[in-house]
Amino acid sequence: MSSSLYHGDYDALRALLRAVRVAAGLTQEQMAQALNVGQSYVSKLERGENFVDVLLYARWCQACGVKPGVALDELLSVGRLENSSQQ
Repeated sequence: MSSSLYHGDYDALRALLRAVRVAAGLTQEQMAQALNVGQSYVSKLERGENFVDVLLYARWCQACGVKPGVALDELLSVGRLENSSQQ
């Protein structure tokens, strides 16, 4: 699997994280405060200029009141992730 920020799987993950944030009624500034980062970091993450690591993912979900496993199940169940059987 490609490790590029622009790989389709990262696009799907970023879209999910943005949707979760918006559904929780949080602005980028509020999310940044919850994550203890700057608003520009959240913006860059949502635009694909920063990677999402597992700890940030978990904290993001927690800030939105969503269980990380539930959000990941959503990502997998709707087929957003590309078939990565070729490793």
